[in-house]
Formats: sequence, structure tokens, C-alpha cells
Amino acid sequence: MAKVYRSKYGNHLLTLSEGYQLVARYNREYGSVEIADLTENPPEWVDYDPSRGASDKVLTFHCDSLYDRALLQELEVA
Repeated sequence: MAKVYRSKYGNHLLTLSEGYQLVARYNREYGSVEIADLTENPPEWVDYDPSRGASDKVLTFHCDSLYDRALLQELEVA
């Protein structure tokens, strides 16, 4: 029987809003959501913790939204 390859990461999700260019992915190995800012060169992936939030309210809103969408996508709810 053939073994199905499953990537370490879920599909990438993108948000381009209010000056932010963010991408998120679910890390299956660690069970975490990672977010990177595409305006950085090179973009650095950071584990996002919604209980801590981001550096301001608007960025926290976008990161929380990406976090939720990445989890729902991984659970195949969205």
C-alpha cells in the first residue's frame, strides 16, 4: 500500500490589510500557528500566541484572525 506524504505545514494563509502583509501556516510537527511579515527581508516565522497578542491592537486583530483561520483549516472546518 502506498504511503501518503503529509507536509510538515498546512496551507499558507495571506492577509493584506491596513498596511500589513502577513502570511500564516500551521506547523503540524509542533501543533502551532506561525506568522511571518512579508515586508521583512527575509520574512521570519514566529510562533503566534493569541493570549499574548501582537505589538498593537490592529496587528493583534489580524494575527488573531490568521491564527483562527489556520486552525480551522487544519481541522478541515473552513
